[in-house]
Amino acid sequence: MKNKNDAAGTAAALASNIIFGCSFIFSKKALSAAHPLMILSVRFTVAFIVMSLLILTGKFRLSLKGKPKKRLLIMALAQPLLYFIFELYGLSLVSSALSGVIIALVPVAVMLLSVLFSGEKPTLLQGVCTAVSLVSVSLMSIISNDGKENRTTGILLLAAAVLCAAVFNILSRNESEHFSPFERTWFMFLIGAVGFNAAAIAVLRGKYISELIAAAGSYSFWVAILYLAVLSSVAAFMLYNYSTTVISATRASSFSNIITVVTVIAGV
Repeated sequence: MKNKNDAAGTAAALASNIIFGCSFIFSKKALSAAHPLMILSVRFTVAFIVMSLLILTGKFRLSLKGKPKKRLLIMALAQPLLYFIFELYGLSLVSSALSGVIIALVPVAVMLLSVLFSGEKPTLLQGVCTAVSLVSVSLMSIISNDGKENRTTGILLLAAAVLCAAVFNILSRNESEHFSPFERTWFMFLIGAVGFNAAAIAVLRGKYISELIAAAGSYSFWVAILYLAVLSSVAAFMLYNYSTTVISATRASSFSNIITVVTVIAGV
């Protein structure tokens, strides 16, 4: 049974990161029609609505009453809210080469935090494979360098995004004792929908409604949003939260660097 669960958890982690890898293509399509914060607000609002509708089918249960929610809230703030904001603004200030290297540090950060807070000690093979993955992604990022000047603020923002991703991985694993993968994902999208809409309104101000109407009239925008919300949010995060339920956070996060490979192939 343990081997069966390990295989299922590994497959879920792999599948979720393949979906994440393809999302960059759809994000690029959406960016041609709307502001980044508008995309995030619509994406997570649609994802939250889809998750809530799934409850009505009776196949998914939501039971948060009486359960400890403090760490669940921290997990949801870390991912998706703070991670996407830090990454969004960090990428605008750092070259593609350096940004790829920094984001590739997520498995390393998860490995270190797992040792410190969860007592999960990685094996030698996991350490070697993580190092090889990091070097490979670094080389791919350097090859695709866009020559942009690197700013210290951008580096710090991306480092914060890496920390948020690591915190999410650890807490998703720990909170699996109290919350199902569906409950964790639903709560993440609740925080994401509220947070990103608030951020979009604050940044766009008087242009929020006009930007929303303009984006809503674009066919390519809605095609991109459906992928980003239903597949890259609902399906992918459900799969990933399931994977952290049955395998360690270190093992689950080790698949994140395949996103770069999938993105390159999808781009071609």
